[in-house]
Amino acid sequence: MSRCRRAAGTALLVAAVLAVGGCGSDAEPSAADSASTSVPEDVTGDASTPSESGSDSEPAPEETAAEDDTSIEDTLRTAGVDDDLVNRLGEVGDANNYGLGEGVETSLEDRRQLAVTQVDTCRNVSVGYRTWKGVRYSDEAGGATEEQAAAMADFLRTEFCPHVAPFKEAALPEQALRGPAEDDHGGRGLASSVTWWDGRYPRVSWSKACAAQTGMPVNDPVAYRIAEDEVVCATVPPAAALRKHLINLDIVFASPVGEDRALRAALALLPSDAAATEPTEGTNPDWSYMDGGCLNINIRTATMKKVLDGLRDDPEPWASALYYSEGQIEDGAVGDYTGKVKQISLSTGANEPGASGDLTC
Repeated sequence: MSRCRRAAGTALLVAAVLAVGGCGSDAEPSAADSASTSVPEDVTGDASTPSESGSDSEPAPEETAAEDDTSIEDTLRTAGVDDDLVNRLGEVGDANNYGLGEGVETSLEDRRQLAVTQVDTCRNVSVGYRTWKGVRYSDEAGGATEEQAAAMADFLRTEFCPHVAPFKEAALPEQALRGPAEDDHGGRGLASSVTWWDGRYPRVSWSKACAAQTGMPVNDPVAYRIAEDEVVCATVPPAAALRKHLINLDIVFASPVGEDRALRAALALLPSDAAATEPTEGTNPDWSYMDGGCLNINIRTATMKKVLDGLRDDPEPWASALYYSEGQIEDGAVGDYTGKVKQISLSTGANEPGASGDLTC
C-alpha cells in the first residue's frame, strides 16, 4: 500500500525527489527521499483562498508547460532562500550523497529542488511535526551514513533553517454556513468540494489546528471545525480533474478518543450507506527507522462511486480510514497503536496489504 498522503499530487515535490535520488519504493527509499519529504511552507499564508478561484464544476485552466514552471523559484523566494544559500546547501549535499552521487557536482537547478524539500524539513521541525533526531534517522534508513546524515542535519539546523521564513496562511474566508448536509452526489465530506465544505463547516486556522499534527501543506491548506474537540485538516488537490474536491483528509482530535467515537467521526464524513468492514492491523514499512502501528478499516459505500464520478477513472465503492494513536509522519506511524485514536487518515478507495502480505501504515 502506498498512500503518499502528502507527496502525492505535488509536481513540485515529485520533481524534487526525482532530482535528488529517485522516488523510493515502500521497500527501499533513497537517502534524498527520506531527507526531505515534507511540504512547502510553514504556517500562516501566501496561498490564495481555494474557493476564490474558479467554480467546482469547471476544470481549472491547463497547467503551465513544464519549461515555464516557476513554482520552485517562487517557493524559495517566499521562503527567503536565495541562490547563495541554495549553493551552500548544494555543496553540503554533493559532499554527502544527497545529490547525483557522492562527490558529483549538481547544477543550480538540482540544488534548488533539494532546497525546496529542505525548506519543508525546516518548517516541519519548527512546528514540532518532526525532530532533528528523526530527520537524521530517516536519512540513515534511506541509505545515508551516520556521518552524512549528521552533516546535513547540522547544516540545516545551524545555517539553512534560520534563514527560512515561516509559511504564510491565507486569510479565512467569510462563510454563511447554510449548506446542505449532503453534496449533489450524496457525499458528506470525503470527495466533496471545497465550496460544499465552506457552506457546511466553519474554517479555522490551519496553522493552529493542524500544523503540528499533520505537517506542512503540499498545496493550499484548509481546516474545518467539526466539533469542539475535532477538526479536519486537508490540502486542496492541484489537479484540474479533481476540481477542488477533498479526496484525502485527516481528522484530528484534541486528545485521543475511543474507537467507537473514531468510527462515528469517519462515517459522518462519508455517504449515509457507508458500512465498515473488519479492521486490519498495520505496521510501519521495513525501511522505516521507527517502530509503529496503525489500524485500518475499509468502508464500503456504493454511493462513493457517484460522488467520485468525473473526478477519477473507474471509481471504487470504497473508502478507508487509518487510525493512529499519536500520528503519522513521512516515515510511518509515530508509536504503536493502542486502541485510542488521535488522528484518522480518511481516503477514497480501499487499503490492501502489499506484496509482503502486510498492511503498512
